[in-house]
Amino acid sequence: MDEIREALNRHWAASDANDFDVEHDMYREDAVLEYPQSGERIRGRHNIQASRVAQPNAKRFTVR
Repeated sequence: MDEIREALNRHWAASDANDFDVEHDMYREDAVLEYPQSGERIRGRHNIQASRVAQPNAKRFTVR
């Protein structure tokens, strides 16, 4: 579990810093990101990263 938590912490810290390369290191090349509320589906790490780079915003993650 510590390994998973460490990966998530790296992901969230990179996201907070707008470091898109590190932020998306945790995704496999064949990852699929689904948004059930809109029906949107993004396939592939490169496409997931590209979609987020195109819409950067000030996002912050806090785990409680």
